[in-house]
Amino acid sequence: MTVVFSPRRCRTAGRALLLMLAATSLPAAAQSMACGVYAQDDGAATLTIESEAHGFISSPYQATERLRLVRQDNLLGTGNLSTGRLENWEFSDNDRTVTGGYHTFHLKAAAACKPVPEMVEGSCMADTSDCLEALPEAAPTQLHAWCSEGVEAACTQLQETYQRQAKEAQPQRAGTEPPMPAFCRDDAPADEAEACLAVMKVMASELMGMSVLGLEGSPDAPLPAPQLDELAALCAQQQGEAFCSNVAEALWNGGRPQQAAEALQRSCAQRADTYACGPAKALAMVSRQPPSALAAVTATTLPCGRFEAGYGLLSNLRFLDGGLVEVAGIGTRLRARVQDGRILLRRDVGSDFVLQPLANGNLVGIDKDNRYGYYERMDKAASSCQPPVAFVEIPQPLDCPTVARKGGAAACCDDGKLLGCKVAGEELHSAEKWAQAQPYFIKLCSAGVRGGCLGLAAGYAHTGDPKVPQTMAAICAKDGKGTHVACDIDATRDWAGMKAQAAEQ
Repeated sequence: MTVVFSPRRCRTAGRALLLMLAATSLPAAAQSMACGVYAQDDGAATLTIESEAHGFISSPYQATERLRLVRQDNLLGTGNLSTGRLENWEFSDNDRTVTGGYHTFHLKAAAACKPVPEMVEGSCMADTSDCLEALPEAAPTQLHAWCSEGVEAACTQLQETYQRQAKEAQPQRAGTEPPMPAFCRDDAPADEAEACLAVMKVMASELMGMSVLGLEGSPDAPLPAPQLDELAALCAQQQGEAFCSNVAEALWNGGRPQQAAEALQRSCAQRADTYACGPAKALAMVSRQPPSALAAVTATTLPCGRFEAGYGLLSNLRFLDGGLVEVAGIGTRLRARVQDGRILLRRDVGSDFVLQPLANGNLVGIDKDNRYGYYERMDKAASSCQPPVAFVEIPQPLDCPTVARKGGAAACCDDGKLLGCKVAGEELHSAEKWAQAQPYFIKLCSAGVRGGCLGLAAGYAHTGDPKVPQTMAAICAKDGKGTHVACDIDATRDWAGMKAQAAEQ
């Protein structure tokens, strides 16, 4: 048996030495592996060593992980075919204990080793070390071949590769980032760098938070039909719990709810109480629908009336005039709009909820927070609602070079620089000086910055001051068209509920 030490493997943290997991490394005669069932002390997981070359980790709380094994002396080289990890574990206590990674297993029941299955030369099973290390850079055709062998890590890498390619090919939507101030431009004088740094420091956490929330919550780019067909077929062939769950997400996002439900059922069948079982049960009715009824259609207008779902973050939606949406269990109302053939429900914090209309008149949720929500229309006779209003708002200007100085934010706001109004108002909110913050947020909201109107409403939840909703309504009315962003905030707030909340404090 050959022990291999390579610079590439040495770079992996915590891995000083790896045994080569290759068919040629297996002993030709006497078996040296201590086969049997090993259990963790807390009973959370068990390690089953089946043969000289194979085993698996099982647990009620996570998917079964298949292992490729080889032993030299007390070292146990492991290649995790489910996760792609390569690690050296160790036998001790006369083979009654196996320690490795975050696991310590103790022998529960010894067993005779089963014969080692025949391994095809050049396969991932035969040369597991090289195969698993090559996964991140492997071509899709190679990953497909390894996945077909039953290497779930290759299946997962194949889908991730396709998803990355789809994201890179997707056109980037222009954002609503604040316009950069003159003192932050490349051609700005060097002595203005301090002012730019001060503004960026103040806004850094907010801009980063907006970016992260958008990336985390937005739907993945849909995969092309041939790739969805390929992944669905591999799931049906391999039926890996984690892989089929991931394939279900891709199928659902690609407008194939029926196939997604089938993939969820395959994932659920591998282990009781796995994550996939919840949506699989809720979507049982989808399997009985004709495929034509579940075809995704392009949204051109907003629906009207009530929709209910048995699974998802939002269970009950009622679409009203002007794009308003009442949501059971949420204090505020949401505002809906049509974008890129889908229906988006705007949230004040986090990315939008995204709904895809189906040919049968129902809706499905495809954002990460509301995935697998299948919304059935409950009042098919509902009349059409009035179309949504296009509200006018401006991005937060970054126009206060003295914002980091003491009193600088308030001075900027007095001078009409709106970043100063934002920072001064938020500083007072942080100090729980809600009433003192109102003038700053009123000025910001009046200018058309959404954050100013939200800040004004947030303060009302602590004060219950009746002047706040009156001020919001006055700002809206002054617009004369009903398109000011204050009109949107005013219509979507639960002022009565917020007043009750303030009274409890």
